[in-house]
Amino acid sequence: MSDRGDEDVGSDSTGPRPALQVGSVSGAAGLVYGGVAGVIRSPHPVIHSVSCGIHWFACGTAFWWLRSNILKLHYDDKATEQQRAYTSALSGGIAGGGVTRLMGGRLVPGVVIFSLLGYLGQKSFYAVDRWQMERAHVPSKPFLQRLADSKWIPLRSLSDDDYKGILREKLLGIEAEIALVDDRIAELQRIKDSSADGAQ
Repeated sequence: MSDRGDEDVGSDSTGPRPALQVGSVSGAAGLVYGGVAGVIRSPHPVIHSVSCGIHWFACGTAFWWLRSNILKLHYDDKATEQQRAYTSALSGGIAGGGVTRLMGGRLVPGVVIFSLLGYLGQKSFYAVDRWQMERAHVPSKPFLQRLADSKWIPLRSLSDDDYKGILREKLLGIEAEIALVDDRIAELQRIKDSSADGAQ
């Protein structure tokens, strides 16, 4: 086989490899969830963990395979955000409902729940993506700077210009106090001179 053929097989988003990768990540999450839930409520936590891992692996693999094939074959990978959300809902419903039924569950609740998960997951992905794109054009401040600028912190960070302005204000205040003290000294000096003249 040529190197070009290997690249085409590896880069195909509708093939089994991406679906199995998504399924593996889903299965690993299912194992963890099943282990925790099994310890809490099942007399056989290992069996519960493996069962959840298989269920999540099957759902993840079927969902990703259906979704990527619908997007590739029906929309030619040019679907809008709304079409992708509907495709995710459809794929989630078919994959989730079918796998839930095969695992001994009820079909309709599986279809409804996994359709909602697919739709809301896609919408959440787009919301986070838009938020990150908006923040990409804004220069980020260091963590301590953001903390200092927070309204909940009684201290605030000052730039060099702000600090110079505060020092100027304090200097003007001190000069004003010095002027008042000088006036008071001059007044006391006049009183002293007038009392000295009156005593002679």
